[in-house]
Amino acid sequence: MTTPIKVRLGALAWCAFTYFNVANFKHGPWAEALVLLAALVLMPMTWCLARDLDDQGWAARLWKFDLHLQLPAALLLIPAFVLPRGQGAALCALPWFVMLAVMAVDGLLRIRRHGVKPSGVFCRDAGLVFAAIGGACLLADRAGWQPLGLSQMIVLLAAAHFHYAGLILPVLAGLALTRRPECPLGRWSMWLVLLGVPLVAVGILMSQAGGPVWVEMLAAWVLVLGGLGVAWQHIALAVTESQVGAVVRGMWGAAGVALIVGMTAVGVYTLRGLEGMEWLDARWVLALHGSLNALGFSLLALLAWCRAGRQCCCGT
Repeated sequence: MTTPIKVRLGALAWCAFTYFNVANFKHGPWAEALVLLAALVLMPMTWCLARDLDDQGWAARLWKFDLHLQLPAALLLIPAFVLPRGQGAALCALPWFVMLAVMAVDGLLRIRRHGVKPSGVFCRDAGLVFAAIGGACLLADRAGWQPLGLSQMIVLLAAAHFHYAGLILPVLAGLALTRRPECPLGRWSMWLVLLGVPLVAVGILMSQAGGPVWVEMLAAWVLVLGGLGVAWQHIALAVTESQVGAVVRGMWGAAGVALIVGMTAVGVYTLRGLEGMEWLDARWVLALHGSLNALGFSLLALLAWCRAGRQCCCGT
């Protein structure tokens, strides 16, 4: 089955789930819908763009395994979210966890083969490894587990974090850096993203355990600055890449603007602990951040990159 067909089938399934389950952007199931969007619609494009054309042996076998498992595993996430948390929901989420775990092994094999250069390739492969943590968090959420005493909402948001910031953002940052390899901003952005993804998770864990708030704030701003750099990279591509069509450039530019607004929103939200900033509404800020990063940046940027050209996006 080709990538475009998978994306269309996934989009239909996602629209149906969202229509029947999500009341508004601040409604709890919207976070679930964003995770489903990543699995059903964004993952086929991400995995296609992240494919290593030099894969051989076990790496090639792992890629083909995930290629065939992706759509069935993603569709099973719909009953996983419809069913109450427990054994049945966990069983439905298990194939997705397996797929992302296999993806992480593939990422480690690639890092072992390539090393850290070229930087864009390393950034992409590191994202494949981060994705497994998102799968583990999603499995824990649907099973009703609360690791380290975290609330169920924090576990779900961690799953969303590692699907978007952990996988999609590094893949797109790597693609932009590969397209503009001499850009210092691209290299700095890549490292800030790769550092920021785990640092945010650590910062949240420390805050939930009663640790200092400034750790979470600092970690968040590392990722925010990395995200802003990736956004400017896409805007620069929209302005300078004359060999691609106007539609691709327009999507790159719109994606960059959406990421700037989305990352700025979460950066401002980290200031909520300061005097005079208590008015910040967590539900609105997180809904704005999640929606813009998913629908504004990830979706538009992935569509643009697929249209701009990796030959694997057109076939198997």
